[in-house]
Amino acid sequence: AAAPEILKDIRLFDVYTGQNIVPGVKSLALGLILQASSHTLTDQEVDAAMQRVITTLERELGAQLRD
Repeated sequence: AAAPEILKDIRLFDVYTGQNIVPGVKSLALGLILQASSHTLTDQEVDAAMQRVITTLERELGAQLRD
């Protein structure tokens, strides 16, 4: 529900629970498919969509973006 209209799909492509990860925590890698049917997306649109997804994951699930 928090994803922008240009977010067409989210794919989980990796789950890591090993070295350098706190025990009981998982590192998830997500692929986001962004697409607009009426125009080519700008960097600003993509950045805003990514930030909205990240913010929602942080707020709703306590997720943290790894460095």
